[in-house]
Formats: sequence, C-alpha cells, structure tokens
Amino acid sequence: MDPRKIFLIELHEIIKNSSEEIRNHLVSPSEDNIVWDEFKLSEEEVAALKKCKFDDVALSAIEKTVRDTILGAFHDAFSLLDAVTDPEVVELYDTWLGLTLSEPNEEEEENEGFLHDEVYDAYWDWSEQRNKDED
Repeated sequence: MDPRKIFLIELHEIIKNSSEEIRNHLVSPSEDNIVWDEFKLSEEEVAALKKCKFDDVALSAIEKTVRDTILGAFHDAFSLLDAVTDPEVVELYDTWLGLTLSEPNEEEEENEGFLHDEVYDAYWDWSEQRNKDED
C-alpha cells in the first residue's frame, strides 16, 4: 500500500483514539490525565468536570465533535504543508512554498530532527509569536 495512504489511514485511527481518550478524561477527570505540564488541569477544573454527569449520548456527541475538530485541524495543517494556505502566525517576507513529507532514505542525516519531538518545542515559539502579535 502507498505510504501516504497508510499514514492517512493511521491518522484516522489516531483521531478516533484521541476522541475516546477525551471521553475517558471526562468520565474520570484527574490532574494526572494530562501528560504535558503546560496543559495540566487545576484542582478547580477537575472538580468542575466531576460535577458534570455526562451520559452516553452526551459523550458520543463530544467524541464526534472532537473527531471533527481534530480532523479539521489536520486538514488545515496539511493545507499549510501543501501551500494552498499561507502561515497566519509567522510573518513571511517570501512566498510560502509549503513542505513535503517523504520516506526516509539512507542518504539522509541520522540526526535530522523528528517532528514528533519538535512539535512540543514549537509550542513555545508559537506562544512567543502570539504574544508578540498581541503587543
């Protein structure tokens, strides 16, 4: 199967699993449910979620909403990769040409950064850009 197709199929599984994880967080909220410290829930937020009594219909609606939103976010990210949209946060002085994702080959450097690592570090760059725009 085409690697791009495999990636996109796996992406839909990741989205589904993420929406189910959110369901579980709503059913059993905890400060420890969030992995990244920047998004940890406060005691007040956990208490507020515990007060909510989500039934199966509400949880299903939340899961569908989350899946649609995550899919839309990936669509927007891929549109940026494909250069059919331009960056909105970072000011460019040249034409945005997008990026390509490709299968690794033996000639590529072993120390090239991995996106799954860089995405967390980029949060701080994004935050800085947003704060600069708000000043």
